[in-house]
Amino acid sequence: MHVDLQKKLNAADFSFILKSNMCKLAIYCSSVMAGLMVWVAGTAGLGPLDDHHFIHTIFQGKEFGVYIAPELGRFFPLTAQEYVLASKLFGPSAQMFYLINALKILICGGLLFFCITLTGLGGFASAILWSAVIFSMGMANAVFRLHAGELNVLILMTLFTWCVLMLRDRAGSAVVVTTMYAIVGGLGFFLALFYKELVFSFGLFFSLSEIVRAYWAKKSKPTVFVVVILLISIVYIASYAVWRHIYTTGSYSDFHSTTVFNVLALFASNDPFIIFIVLPVAVFRVFSILRRPECYSIYDSFMLAACAYVSAFLLLRMFNTYYLLPAYAFSVVGLAGVLAFFFNKIPRRAVLAFVFLFCVNLFPVGLSDVLAQKLIVNNHYKFVGFFSEWLQANSEAPRRSQNIVLVGVSPGSGVEIAHSLKTFLVSLGTPVSSFDIKFTEPSDNKKISDFHGLASEQAYVAKVGDLLVFNPFQSIRVKPPLRAPSYSEIYRSDSTWVLPRWSLWDWINICLIRNSDCSVSAADSMRYAGYAAMLVIREVLPLAKILPLEAPAYRIGGVNAPIRMKSGEVREIRVTVQNTGEEVWPADGTLRAGMFVNLAYRWFDQNNQMVLEGDRTPFPEPMYPRDLAKIAFFLKVPKPPGKYKLVISPVQENVRWFVGGDEIEIEVY
Repeated sequence: MHVDLQKKLNAADFSFILKSNMCKLAIYCSSVMAGLMVWVAGTAGLGPLDDHHFIHTIFQGKEFGVYIAPELGRFFPLTAQEYVLASKLFGPSAQMFYLINALKILICGGLLFFCITLTGLGGFASAILWSAVIFSMGMANAVFRLHAGELNVLILMTLFTWCVLMLRDRAGSAVVVTTMYAIVGGLGFFLALFYKELVFSFGLFFSLSEIVRAYWAKKSKPTVFVVVILLISIVYIASYAVWRHIYTTGSYSDFHSTTVFNVLALFASNDPFIIFIVLPVAVFRVFSILRRPECYSIYDSFMLAACAYVSAFLLLRMFNTYYLLPAYAFSVVGLAGVLAFFFNKIPRRAVLAFVFLFCVNLFPVGLSDVLAQKLIVNNHYKFVGFFSEWLQANSEAPRRSQNIVLVGVSPGSGVEIAHSLKTFLVSLGTPVSSFDIKFTEPSDNKKISDFHGLASEQAYVAKVGDLLVFNPFQSIRVKPPLRAPSYSEIYRSDSTWVLPRWSLWDWINICLIRNSDCSVSAADSMRYAGYAAMLVIREVLPLAKILPLEAPAYRIGGVNAPIRMKSGEVREIRVTVQNTGEEVWPADGTLRAGMFVNLAYRWFDQNNQMVLEGDRTPFPEPMYPRDLAKIAFFLKVPKPPGKYKLVISPVQENVRWFVGGDEIEIEVY
């Protein structure tokens, strides 16, 4: 058994690459990657979203330099150097940078394809695993974000994996050939260390695993290549530890600290391929190896190294949707080899079916992420351009600097949003002394707030003359009002909403199994991806004690509902609402428990019986007597055909519906 296994693992016959299924797989992979590049390169109006010092440097024709931040304990000096070179050759432009991103994803996809084929897994199975990476959430977020470090590490670690596999299969070949693969693989790993510090865990645990495997296989010693990788890992982590001890005054991980279980839950919901497939298979292989050490393979070493990388983020209690992206190089190739050699036909098909279902189930989420990022970067670039011109045109009056108030944003988790906005405005010629950025929410991460010197104790209350900015990165979701009594609209993005971040199961469960109205649920869950700016024209007074209203009165106008509507349809309705009474309606722009006043609607049949009660839509602020607001909401039409009366009115929750409004006669067909 052991001899047969080694023959399989050391086979140098690559004839399977030339088989028709592999040719089809190559065509499939190339078509997907080419389509991605054309889509990215053909997108007009893209602007850079992340600053990452890009706007300070490259977009102004300056050197990016090296990124070493002792105050954060960060050390990866090679980050973004490819963008520096490209900007020198072709001049800086957002379009060029996104094209570079597409090229890097193309390189990742091509290298990963060749690595998977070297395992001998087979065409259809290889396509499933390859697609699981290309359509993963981490990769989706990388398409329109300048994730220089993660993508570069993925490329280099995939190159390292390919060289390791070629060294294994070329054992006994000419020394020049094996030396070349060893040098390229070692150089790839060494360079990756200068993009992300935690890359050392790949080399450390891979080489240790290979040493243990050599010992169990009764070899005299591990290969020179493995020993070199181990030494590089040890020297790097030792040097990094000394550097941190001498120079570092803080830790970046402190900014993201949360519980291990919370980080695990976040990774499980944003990168389930790693959590629910790779980790369980790795645990299964550990128990299998303990029972039968002769089954220990290089693919197990790949998977253990990937698990070590994931565990490092869990121990540091750090999360982001793209943090695990570099782990795909080791995890996917390791999984492919394990499935090819150590799983019988039925278990292998079961795992592949599970992977396939995961890929299909999460495809809508990745698609939503890509569309959201694409829309956000377009809206962001248009907004900062307009905003810079507006600030400069309206800064001549002798008064204080303009307060820019980020609605729903905290100076903790939202500090990068504020920093990015400030950087863009300054780069476009706006004097830094002409504006000041404030936050409507208290800090949700005091360490970040203190590090950036931001006030974190209290939320800022907007004053007359302030500019309220609604953006896609709110920690407290607040929709920009169409019209509010205290605001005057300065800017609004043309296209602002993206399909909800639902998996395929969510779509099936909500739209089919629950038998609920899919369009209503989707409309309520759509993500805001636009920008809006409102000038405060009067004080927004804080709410006093909220009491039941005694005699509320109102007027509805501008209703754009037709007299005939289709059964079960959902239509966006915009109305103006005026407080014609003498009492203040309590509202703050959010839906929450309490005696707040919201806008809603009811359908009545010919017998004056209510047949449908609509969802609530909040008023943007407290409505004082004679105040006027414009509200948009989604109107759901009853399913049974017939004639109905539609009543749109405010409602004070847990108290009463307002009365006195007009009834609209509508025929449902």
